Amino acid sequence: MTTFYCVRHGKTEYNQHHIFQGGTADSPLLPEGKQAATTLGKYFASEAIQFDYVFVSPQGRAQDTAHYIVAELSPQPALTTVRDLREMEFGKWDGTPEADYHHLPEFQKLVHEPHLYEASAHGGETFSELLERTLNVFKKIQTEHPEATVLIVAHGLLLQSIIKYFQGVPLSDIRKGEALKNTSISIIEGHADLSFDVTSWNDTHFL
Repeated sequence: MTTFYCVRHGKTEYNQHHIFQGGTADSPLLPEGKQAATTLGKYFASEAIQFDYVFVSPQGRAQDTAHYIVAELSPQPALTTVRDLREMEFGKWDGTPEADYHHLPEFQKLVHEPHLYEASAHGGETFSELLERTLNVFKKIQTEHPEATVLIVAHGLLLQSIIKYFQGVPLSDIRKGEALKNTSISIIEGHADLSFDVTSWNDTHFL
């Protein structure tokens, strides 16, 4: 069994200002985001959780979060950047205020009807496409590193979507309920038959 500790990046400027921050957009961590990542690293150290591998999105906010976490660990595992752990791509919406699109049917589908969301008009990515590439990452890690303890540092929609998928939630419902919090931990157990079980979701008790 491989144990995946999945962490959403720390809070950023775009998070604070409700600006689209997908796979082609980035903004710096806020001071509170940096502090939360450091606190999370200290928590892992206090619990004697040691990671065999750390896999990180190529985007700066995830890279920085991972570095703050790993700085508190001993020994400090190396970081491996995985392109397919980048956030869902929003095309030309990326880096622009969400409020600019509230009136559009596709924005409402993005938020409320993800199974109907069609992203081609603005050069984005569908939830099915996001899930396919994310699932491939988890299967590859599980296959190549069985019995490992792994840290994944990535993004809100990517992690929430794959976690809900592993929980058996239909695509139409993956946006329902509580959103994944910045610097939260969700734990997934991967098995040799490439099945996955979610054992912890959206935990921030350590902050």
